Amino acid sequence: MAQVLVADPGLGSASHKLAQIVRYGQDQPHLRWRLWMPASTRLHPESPWQALASSGLLFALPHPAPALLLLSDAADWREAKRIYGDRPDLPKLHLLHGLDLRHWGHGALGQPAVRVALGEGLAEGLRRSQRLREPLQVLPACLDPETLPPPLRLKQGCLVLGRDHPELALAVQQGLLAAGFSCRCELSPWPRTHWQQAMVDSAVVVHLASPDGRPDLGQRQLAAMAMGAALVVDGRPLVDGLHRHGSNALVCLADAAELIQAATGLLQDSALRARLVQGGKAVLLRHRTALERLRFQEVLDQLPSHWSAARLAHAAPALSPLPPSR
Repeated sequence: MAQVLVADPGLGSASHKLAQIVRYGQDQPHLRWRLWMPASTRLHPESPWQALASSGLLFALPHPAPALLLLSDAADWREAKRIYGDRPDLPKLHLLHGLDLRHWGHGALGQPAVRVALGEGLAEGLRRSQRLREPLQVLPACLDPETLPPPLRLKQGCLVLGRDHPELALAVQQGLLAAGFSCRCELSPWPRTHWQQAMVDSAVVVHLASPDGRPDLGQRQLAAMAMGAALVVDGRPLVDGLHRHGSNALVCLADAAELIQAATGLLQDSALRARLVQGGKAVLLRHRTALERLRFQEVLDQLPSHWSAARLAHAAPALSPLPPSR
C-alpha cells in the first residue's frame, strides 16, 4: 500500500503535477494507492485532487502500516511525523518541486528518502546546492497537449504571464498597448483554465520567471509551445531549463524596454515567430507525459534499491570540512 499525504492541496502547477504523478502510480499493479488529506480540507471545484478524491482514493484515516509513503512539501512532512513518528524503516518517496526549504519539507533533509526532482533544471539546482546526501532521481518536465484548449488558427496579440513580477508585467503590457498591439496581462497562477484560455488566441507569450528558489515546473512555457505561441522569457534562471535563445524562445533581461522590443519584433516578424513556434513544437515532442510516466514507473520498479541507497547515505557520517592549511 502506497500512502500519499497531501496536507495542503493547492491549485497551482505543483499540485497539478503531483496529482498527475499519483495517477501514474495507480497504473502500477504491485502497489495499491490511497490518498489522505486533513478532515478540514474543502477542495476547490478546479482542484487537481478533485477527481482522485471522487474516485474513492481519498480516505479519512491514513493507512497504519504503508509499504511506501509519498510526500512533497513541508506540511506533508509535518503530518508524516505526527501520524507515523520518526520511523527510519518506513520507505519514503519525496517529490521535490522547488529549491527552498518551504518545498523541501520540514525535517526532510535529516531523514532518508528517495528524492525525486520534477524537472532536469530543478535537479541541476539541487545538485549545485550539495544539500542532499542520497542520489537524486529525476522526472522530466512534461505536459500533455490534449489537456489544453485548442488554439485558434489566426492568432494575434500578446499575453504577459507575470504573477511574481506584477509591476514589470504591467509595464510590458502598457508599452505594447502604447505601440498599438493588443495585450493581456495575467497576474494570477490559477485557475489554470483562465490563463490557458488567454493563450488560445495569443501569437506571443511573455513569461516572467519565478524568483530563485520558487517552484517553476515549466508548465506555462510548455503550454505556450503546445498552443503555437512564440515565447519571450526574461533572463532570470528558469529551473525548468526548457528555453533556448533563438531556437524556441527569445531570452531577454528582466527589463521592460527589452521585453517590449522582443515581443514587438515577434509580432511584426512572422518568419521569426514561425521559427520559434516550430522550435517549441520540437521541444514538446520530447516532453510528453508518456515519457514522464515511463520514468516514474522506472523509479517505482527500482524503489527497493533506491531506498537502500538512501538509507546507506544517511548511515554514513557526514563529512566534516577540512581544517584550514597553515
